Amino acid sequence: TLPEKVGQMLQLNAKEGVRHLVEDLHAGSILHASPERVGEAAVLTGKTRLRIPLLVAEDCIHGHSFWEGATIYPTQLGMAATWDPELVERIARATAVEVAATGVHWTFSPVLCITRDLRWGRVSETFGEDPFLIGELASAMVRGYQGDGLDDPTAILACAKHFAGYSETQGGRDASEADISRRKLRSWFLPPFERVAKEGCRTFMLGYQSMDGVPITVNNWLLNEVLRGEWGYTGTLVTDWDNVGRMVWEQKVYADYAQASAAAVRAGNDMVMTTSNFFAGAQEAVAQGALTESEIDAAVRRILTLKFELGLFENPRHPDAARQAEVIGSGAHAVLNLEAARRSLVLLTNDGTLPFAGGLAADEEGRGRPLASGGPRTVAVVGPNADDAQTQLGDWAGSSGQADWLPEGQPRTMIRTVLDGFRDHVPADWTVSYAPGARILDVGPDPE
Repeated sequence: TLPEKVGQMLQLNAKEGVRHLVEDLHAGSILHASPERVGEAAVLTGKTRLRIPLLVAEDCIHGHSFWEGATIYPTQLGMAATWDPELVERIARATAVEVAATGVHWTFSPVLCITRDLRWGRVSETFGEDPFLIGELASAMVRGYQGDGLDDPTAILACAKHFAGYSETQGGRDASEADISRRKLRSWFLPPFERVAKEGCRTFMLGYQSMDGVPITVNNWLLNEVLRGEWGYTGTLVTDWDNVGRMVWEQKVYADYAQASAAAVRAGNDMVMTTSNFFAGAQEAVAQGALTESEIDAAVRRILTLKFELGLFENPRHPDAARQAEVIGSGAHAVLNLEAARRSLVLLTNDGTLPFAGGLAADEEGRGRPLASGGPRTVAVVGPNADDAQTQLGDWAGSSGQADWLPEGQPRTMIRTVLDGFRDHVPADWTVSYAPGARILDVGPDPE
């Protein structure tokens, strides 16, 4: 039915529960679902008229970010410092193995945004500033996530984001206007996406921003002429968070949800993230004649194709507790994480201070071995992030706000901060002192 088709195009936030999403809105996908809600949604879906399996999605950006005890790898900026696509592919493969065991099918990674303005708040999520390096490392992540094919039970869908030019907003203001010429787009921002499209990345996520006053969500030139036309891309497009609603309440380019929904479908969007008003808006647009049901069919066909390619109708890939115990936070993944962390380190200059005389150097197994003795010393560790356990994990991990089922973040006992490391490794007769310095996380009283 038309409501069931429109529902398949919805990807909805499971934070407030899943029953309404599955039973009333016929949701085709959920995200930010706690482990308990992933299981509940599966049971509810099995009782629906058509029993079409859900696509469960999550921001597994550099590890299974919101699963307690998962292996959290360096951020993409750290990965980029390794200059090693093979290592990055192994990280993505290990991540997919952990993610697949938890009933999640889709990660919103890799990020292909280009860092050109350090005022933009999402720099650490990127591979940096070079389009070629970004394309190579992102393609490596795609290979790792998607494995030997989507029918591999350890494969998860990769998602290239944010298409395109999202990081180039004026003044570094997130999700605002990006003043980019088509020449600049083709020179800088599009090549990494073209690279991962050819690599077989099955999904693309659109940016929040506008260009020339036109939201990316309805940018016909970018989505249809370039992506689906010139590049021949046949994958699935997902909006970012409430992009369709944003065109009504923030960008104000459409008067209501019927207009916005019609424009979004006609531009080629398949999955609409967290715009619950799309459900009524799209149906209203069809009733008004502003949208045809066949246009909705095209999007639903791509969504169902993904579900068939993943084999979800035969095996919905529900959470597997035994498999989780075997692979999540495994010893092999910890060894890989240590390799990635070491390879991500970049020493810009050394005036001879390092290594500390009398300190410890790590051998290949990570154990400390003494250097030449220099007598007792005092090491001062200074900085607000030096002993912030959750910040140590980087973005999209622990207590970054999306996972209400991890209110305290990842287990403190599994995290080593910089201060922890010094205290663990200095000789017994050394002293380690600590001062937070700048209080970057402290805020004043709310003026309201």
